[in-house]
Amino acid sequence: MSQFMQRKRYAIATVLACMLLSFLGGQFWSRDNGVEGWLYDTALWARAQIFPAGPAGPDVGRVVVIALDQRSLDAPEMNALPRALFAPVWAKLLAGLGEVGASAVAFDFLFTFSGGQFQAGYDRPFQQALYRNRDRAVLGRTATTLPAKPFLAALRFEPDVLGMLELIPDQDGVNREFPLIFGKANGAKDDAPKSLSARALERAGISGLPSSVRPAPRRHPEALTTFAMVDFLRCLQTAPEALTAIFKGRMVFVGSVLADEDRRLGAARYLSPRTVAPTSAVNGCALPPLNASKPKSKTVPGVFLHALAAQTVVNGDWVKLIGSPARGLIAALLGGLGAVLGLFLAPWSALVLVVALTGAVWGGEVVAMEWGLWLPALIPIMALFLSTVLAYLVRYLVEERRRRAIQHAFGRYLAPSVVEGLLENPDGLRLGGSLRDVSIMFADLSGFTALSTRTDPAELVALTNHYLAIIADEVDASGGYVDKFIGDAVMAIWGAPTPSHDHPLTATQTALTIVEKIAAAGREAEARGEPSFGIKIGIHSGQAIVGNVGSEKRYNYTAVGETVNIAARLEGLPGVYGTSLLLGPTTGEAVASEILLREIDHVAVKGREKPLTIHEPIAPLATATAAQKDRSEKYHAALTQYRARNFAQAADIWLALGAADGPAQIMAERATAYVETPPPDDWDGVFVMSGK
Repeated sequence: MSQFMQRKRYAIATVLACMLLSFLGGQFWSRDNGVEGWLYDTALWARAQIFPAGPAGPDVGRVVVIALDQRSLDAPEMNALPRALFAPVWAKLLAGLGEVGASAVAFDFLFTFSGGQFQAGYDRPFQQALYRNRDRAVLGRTATTLPAKPFLAALRFEPDVLGMLELIPDQDGVNREFPLIFGKANGAKDDAPKSLSARALERAGISGLPSSVRPAPRRHPEALTTFAMVDFLRCLQTAPEALTAIFKGRMVFVGSVLADEDRRLGAARYLSPRTVAPTSAVNGCALPPLNASKPKSKTVPGVFLHALAAQTVVNGDWVKLIGSPARGLIAALLGGLGAVLGLFLAPWSALVLVVALTGAVWGGEVVAMEWGLWLPALIPIMALFLSTVLAYLVRYLVEERRRRAIQHAFGRYLAPSVVEGLLENPDGLRLGGSLRDVSIMFADLSGFTALSTRTDPAELVALTNHYLAIIADEVDASGGYVDKFIGDAVMAIWGAPTPSHDHPLTATQTALTIVEKIAAAGREAEARGEPSFGIKIGIHSGQAIVGNVGSEKRYNYTAVGETVNIAARLEGLPGVYGTSLLLGPTTGEAVASEILLREIDHVAVKGREKPLTIHEPIAPLATATAAQKDRSEKYHAALTQYRARNFAQAADIWLALGAADGPAQIMAERATAYVETPPPDDWDGVFVMSGK
């Protein structure tokens, strides 16, 4: 091969490799890091300069903040009371906001203290105000702390009157994305805790909220119209009609703006706070908008971030992350361009162009915000820089040195079993996969959704981790591979990365052990009066594409294909048939000589044309009892009658197996229903699973 052709191949391979790695990085690289956050914040600032908002006039937006500032605390109406005994003040404020027509009143305070324990009836005015305004009031709570019971009682203990006060910052401590719905399980938004801003929006009649929003404001958060609490209370006495014109139909957030209390960093930290000229009294009411609470600080009071999230939803001035394919393609294009620069230009020329292109990418993030999109700039910029450096090094490094570097990079796997397998089989040191014969298990903790609505989040996480550990430990002990944790579920693989000829049997035996240990843990928890989980497991065996997926610094070993999809569908069937473990047809056929099985049904699952024959493993054949074998035979006899359309006979046999036999009872119900309403003549005995 000529030197020219060799260099051409190296160049093409380098460009393609850089594009591939950049594409993967664009899709999978974490965006929660300080550099990405800084780029976003500076892009917000630049967007506000290039595409400024209209001039801030005297009009009031949909969201208003009433601030507990130092001037209010020093006022005669409040200076005699400690903050813990502000119930009379809160009562006047809430009652007044109700009178002037505020649509929602959200308190960014945690009312954990009740003055009633020191003086009977002390909190009664506030309780009465809460009761009368229960359709607009929202009190703050945290994941572990609720308001005092007298206040909750005044609101009838309704869950939608409480909003989460937590603001979850990025790794660098800056709040950029605001969750509106916390702890979502299986899409159940209605029962999940919601943020203070989400509850205020609901009170104001705004529904269909997203799970979270990433604001892209053009103004500083403290540009929201803000009034001092003492000014509002005084105007309430002198000119309530003026307040009605300002507050009617608007959401009001009440919170502290003290200089050293509950201050947070927001993405708009580089925007300048506004300065408002003092206004004179209107109709005997002095209600001047407040300026920034701490003008030279980049932090803002937390109440403004809650208010900003609500205002963002109202205005629609928030950005959505562009899809992962687009992120990957942009990163790939920059990675390929960087590789070309590194391969064919002198170092200084390449550096100048890279710097210019970096500015263009960041400018693209700025422009994308104007279209309501967030284009993270860090990965494309990194792809550009790193690809240029990599391509430049390839020009001077020998092939062996490059091969060793790639081999070292691809040795960074999460699971020790993967690393051991690669040491025995170096062919695995590449992105992509190969066709392997495997068994896939999906195991899901049943009862998680119901438990999440009545259990403390910290306790729920600890309990979930305990049960997931039982599953993972059994998989590891059997030589399987825990592919991933999916919320309250586990995906596991047998037959890869370490090949195994008996993986269906190993997977089935492991699943039986998991069912026993989960049941034992549940019995122990119930004996202690503690909550517990059940388990639903589906296993299917067959061929799947198994290999490496990830970014240039981190890889994940996983499986994809129809076998995986069928196993995922099977995981939902135990709940339908009242059992804990079901096997797909290929797994059942492979273990029939070792495990006592009973065929449960023919099922048509979503995404597959042909029905599946599902089996329930009972026990190892060597230890199966006569009673277990007898029950299996009777179930099969009933199934034969059922498929022969002898529904009454089938129902009688299944019912005789007893109420403790979940599958038998389910099938008896179906057979009984067919006795009353027979299926059509072309009925083939297949149950159609309409859900997962």
